[in-house]
Amino acid sequence: MPFGDIDEKNASVRRSVFLLATAAFFAFLAAIGVMYSRQLFAGASAVWAAFFPLVLGCVIAFLVNLIMGRLERVYFPSAKLGPIASSRRPVCMAASFAIIAAVIAIIVNLILPELKASAGVIQQGVALVLQDLYRWAQDDLSLVLASLDSASLENLERSIADFMAGVSSGDSSSVMNMLKSVFSTATSIAHNVFSFIVAIVFSLYLLLDKDRVFKGLNTLLDLAVPARFASSIRHAGRVANQAFSRFITGQCIEAVILGTLCAIGMGIFGMPYAVAVGATVGLTALVPVFGAWLGGAIGFLMILTVNPMQAVWFIVFLVVLQQLESHLIYPNVVGASVGLPGIWVFGAVLVGGALFGVLGMFLGVPTVATLRTLAMDRAAKVRERRARAAEQEHERDEQACAEKSRVQRSVGALDGEIAKNSDDGC
Repeated sequence: MPFGDIDEKNASVRRSVFLLATAAFFAFLAAIGVMYSRQLFAGASAVWAAFFPLVLGCVIAFLVNLIMGRLERVYFPSAKLGPIASSRRPVCMAASFAIIAAVIAIIVNLILPELKASAGVIQQGVALVLQDLYRWAQDDLSLVLASLDSASLENLERSIADFMAGVSSGDSSSVMNMLKSVFSTATSIAHNVFSFIVAIVFSLYLLLDKDRVFKGLNTLLDLAVPARFASSIRHAGRVANQAFSRFITGQCIEAVILGTLCAIGMGIFGMPYAVAVGATVGLTALVPVFGAWLGGAIGFLMILTVNPMQAVWFIVFLVVLQQLESHLIYPNVVGASVGLPGIWVFGAVLVGGALFGVLGMFLGVPTVATLRTLAMDRAAKVRERRARAAEQEHERDEQACAEKSRVQRSVGALDGEIAKNSDDGC
């Protein structure tokens, strides 16, 4: 048997043994996970709670850097040294946070007053309904009590007497439960506020020192994994960065276009709360596919407090606008930016929302776009490698044919004969 066949057989055996060992290892880990699932879940929850502010800080830094990177490219780009160059990063970072804060303040000022007005109308309607119920109770209370039998009245009196006796005797379990609930809510709010502050501070450190952060990550990657895997991880990171950046930018542009069109259309048709509803629709449109419908539901309730018929026409207008957005705006703004067909976007939003809620709906599209791009790159490399192997095999066949022809001609010349079929089969 040739040595090449032996080496190939040994390599195949080693690959089979490696795959079996890997499968056994993961099966063992799965069995351990099933046996100690509760402990593992508690430990994972504790680890997640500890790292959540840092993860949130990374997310904030990524979002702010989308604006900060563009500002850095236009902030005296020719300056390489001196105070202008050294001030580029802090000035652009402060401007990025100021832009985000200004956008949030504008949206709140557009939506909040109109929401208060519509909520006031709803409150007045509820108050009128309660007054009608109170008058009805005053007029017909004797009839209601007469309709109750004596057993029901005795149970009601006993319940009230037991409650009052418990309170007067110092039984404060209900009060303690209420205090525990209030304390738990206050603790949760304080913890969330602290986590947000830590995330903001951590994002500031990341943004101010992002060059050294990337350099440190690259060094750690080179030390932790082999060069071939490190190159693949860097490529995946670049693809994910491009996909998420393009998706978020495209989604924001699409939300601004949709909210503006909604406000202009409502103003043309004379619908109330045009600016507030347009801002709400644009804000909720940040969630792909289904977000605008949530904003439309809020707008419907707001318009309903003024004119129910106009609220119905608003739904018709929103349906037409959504069709325009789905077939014209979204494919050309978001779909083109991430390179996903419409059916992929719909599936990513649907599956992501079913698995992880609103966050999954938002992150599903760029995640699928990243995986699709990596799969396409991998398929292109496989096709290129197969084509190169086929080309090399074809060259080897041609060389073998040429060598065979040369040998046959040499033998024929020595024997004094002409090899009639020297090129046969080549």
